Amino acid sequence: MTALLLITALTIQTNTLVLRTGDRIAVEGTVRVDGPQVLFRSAGALYTIPTQDVDLDASQREALPSPIRAEVRGRLHVTPEERDRLLRDLEQNHTGTAPVLGPIDVPPSTAREQLNNEDEWAWRHRVRAYEEDIRRAQEDVDYLENKAQALKAHIAGLLSLGFKPSQFTYDTSLLANTVDQIPRAQLEVVRAQRLYDQFRDDARKQGVTPGWLR
Repeated sequence: MTALLLITALTIQTNTLVLRTGDRIAVEGTVRVDGPQVLFRSAGALYTIPTQDVDLDASQREALPSPIRAEVRGRLHVTPEERDRLLRDLEQNHTGTAPVLGPIDVPPSTAREQLNNEDEWAWRHRVRAYEEDIRRAQEDVDYLENKAQALKAHIAGLLSLGFKPSQFTYDTSLLANTVDQIPRAQLEVVRAQRLYDQFRDDARKQGVTPGWLR
């Protein structure tokens, strides 16, 4: 029972889900192991797959590589007049040395702005993934609490009608099992929130623009 709870509470930080067949699936956000099923998002859709088909150790070793940014340099532009002047200087130069170039205007490049825009949306995507994990965990808690309340009302109705407890043991067992699952579900909310808070703190230390984390 303890091993089952540990598997159920497992959350994997990876960008690739590795199957025991050797196949790999690109995933978004975190991968959640919920008992016999693994829940993950890929291409914006939510999927589930049997836990026994997933190589959890290999999936955890799959790390998101650090992006390598190529240096982008602006192109130099010369006016037609400047080009003609350079050609005349070259024709008149008999020493074999290149003439001294005048100042050349370098237009502002949009390459850095484009890289900043890509970085911004990458951070925003990660924020949404953490927030979705928190919402999903809270939805699980709400579902279990509502289910427990409905079962309690149902059992109370049976008692008011004169039924004996021995006549609805299934309902009482189902209620007890539901109530037992609530603490674990609440712990998942705490864990998801803690991971989100740690993510924001790390982003702040890296100097990420606060507006990118909204």
